[in-house]
Amino acid sequence: MKVLMISHSLVTRSNHRLPEELARIPGVELEVFTPEWWPEESRNVRQEKLTDPYYRVRLGRAWFPRAPLPNEFVFRSGLANAIRQFQPDLIDASEEPFSAVMGQILLLRRALAPRSRLVFYSFQNILKRYPPPFSTIERWAFREAAAACVSVREIGDVLRRKGYAGEVAINPPGVDEALFRPLPGVRSEVRAALGIAPEAQVLGYLGRLTPEKGIEELVGSLAEQPGVRALIIGGGDRVPIETQARKLGVADRLVFTGPVNRLDMPRYFAAMDALTVPSRTTPRWKEQFGRVVAEAMLCGVPVLGSNSGSIPEVLAGNGVIFPERSSSALADAAWLVLGQPQFAQTMAEKARAYALEHYTWGQVAAQRHEVYRRVLGEG
Repeated sequence: MKVLMISHSLVTRSNHRLPEELARIPGVELEVFTPEWWPEESRNVRQEKLTDPYYRVRLGRAWFPRAPLPNEFVFRSGLANAIRQFQPDLIDASEEPFSAVMGQILLLRRALAPRSRLVFYSFQNILKRYPPPFSTIERWAFREAAAACVSVREIGDVLRRKGYAGEVAINPPGVDEALFRPLPGVRSEVRAALGIAPEAQVLGYLGRLTPEKGIEELVGSLAEQPGVRALIIGGGDRVPIETQARKLGVADRLVFTGPVNRLDMPRYFAAMDALTVPSRTTPRWKEQFGRVVAEAMLCGVPVLGSNSGSIPEVLAGNGVIFPERSSSALADAAWLVLGQPQFAQTMAEKARAYALEHYTWGQVAAQRHEVYRRVLGEG
């Protein structure tokens, strides 16, 4: 099968793990098409991977008619040639079905590869309606697509409510099991570097320091857990967090690291007794796949997650779920782990086994390949 994968996220080398695994599956002839550069926060990221021994990387120029918004860009060059020359059996468009670039893909597919099948990927877990031309593009994509891939069931439910009637396949993002693994030998070293005593009980947080991430509940829970410390990893505004901590008298129990290199994340996981994911649902956002949950599971760290969005689905019974926006509920969940070491160890072992079976790149690629086979009538 000839597969053309189109995705703006493939500008980053780490996001090539999926095509790297797919291209090694016998019978798959893969090419990827991605921008030469992509805006990330305050800078433009240049394409980080230009070649691979198993698949061809084709580049195009992204054009943003207004602000650099991912759902409004199209390709100024390259995409038509890629489709015309490769003549794929299947186009895997890892772009939202309502996006401008999806409209471009649909037009070029009709003109240049009308027999190819189309698969798209959606991350939207809250029902939103869009004005034309985005609503028109979305309806067209729904008619043309042979399958949609989503990271969690909730996104599939949103697609159904918007009128999509085709196949929906659960296909979560992958995690590198060679990187994210238990590192018990570095626990004391990392704690010493952070000024945390070896015997201290530590609840961790890893992510953006923004209100919807629920750090207020983590800090509030410390007031009900004498001696417990919070290791807070990530970038953002610390001032509201520090102000709350001072009012509660727990400021001396917070440890901030700022952003850390992704390659160092397993070392910080090793310093935690549990990872907290206390996300809050808002009218415009709720937790999607939450890759940090899967990463902690692979590292053998117990996870305490709120019931926001997909957190319960990702944990699949292999963590402790508590009601969002409740510091007391988080404190109770923490006691189950901090106060019962054997329970915590058993839960962490089961979580790691589950993650190895469902969230590694090899497993994710195999799942995507099965979607391709069904769509092409090979399954």
